[in-house]
Parts: sequence; structure tokens; C-alpha cells
Amino acid sequence: MRTNKYVEKGGMQFVGKSTLRAFDRGVIPGLLEQGFSLTETIGIAKDAGHCRAVNEVNNLVVTIGKQLVGDFMIGASVIGLTWHALGTGTTAPGISDTTLTTESTRQAIEVKTRAGNTITLSTFYLASECTLLIKEGGIFGNAASATPGSGTLFSHFLQEYDNSAGLYDLTFEYNCEVK
Repeated sequence: MRTNKYVEKGGMQFVGKSTLRAFDRGVIPGLLEQGFSLTETIGIAKDAGHCRAVNEVNNLVVTIGKQLVGDFMIGASVIGLTWHALGTGTTAPGISDTTLTTESTRQAIEVKTRAGNTITLSTFYLASECTLLIKEGGIFGNAASATPGSGTLFSHFLQEYDNSAGLYDLTFEYNCEVK
């Protein structure tokens, strides 16, 4: 019987992380209004000392997210990963998740890049758009929209940050490497 050694070792794997950065309120939109890209803005704000917190966590690419990748590969879905969501649920992400536990808000992903086997997705929330005790996050694609719960969940992760007072604009950088 012929076997595929790559599949025996676990096949295609998705390994990644989500990095949350909290910036002084108004800095990110101010730099964006000056014409800087989101990537440039984050770098400028960090270098100028406006980053107040960094929180990095690993992600879980869920089964339905892996199926979405399969759909991309055969052309069954042509809409990629387009929305970043935040929630207040504290249930540990599970491989069979199809939604966040308690989704509260979401934003369109602003920047999408790929370098080698790694994709990077970046977005930001104004302080007024994320006045909550964040506990979880997720990446959605396919038929996702601004409506919470819409689309296909790709990745689910616990990421805690208290912005309930609305003091900080938040940026999120999601990295996923295909191994």
C-alpha cells in the first residue's frame, strides 16, 4: 500500500497568532487621515510611544475554516477572509466552532498581505467602536458582512483586553502560516 508521508505527519497545518495593540485615542485615525497606510500608521505610532499595550495569543483554525480553504482551492468560494470580530465570550475555542461564543462587534479587514506561507490581516477599531471587555476574537470569510454571526468562521481565539472605558484605539494583526 502506498502512503503519503506528508499526510502521515499531519498534513497541511495552520499556525498563527493574533496581536492586539492599544494606542492613545485619536492617533491611528489622525495618521490615516494624513495618508499613511494602516501598516505605516502602526509603525509610526509605536515609534512615537503611543502604544500602551500589546497582547499576543495563538489562534485555532476551526474545521469549517479548513473547509473554507478547500472551497477556495476548488473555486467554490471566491470571497476570502474579510472580517475581524470581537466578543465577550469566555468559552475556550473548539475545533467544531462555527461562531464566536458572544460576538459584540466586527470590522472589515483593512490590509491583507502574504509573504511566503504566511498571510497577515490587519484592521483597527476606534475606541468608540470597541467599548467592551474583550474576551475573544475571530476571523470570518465567505459571505461575511458587518452583521455579527454572518459568514464562515475561519479562526477563533481568546484574547482578553479591557477597553470598556473606550480609552484606546485598537489594532489587530492576525498572522497565519500554512505549514
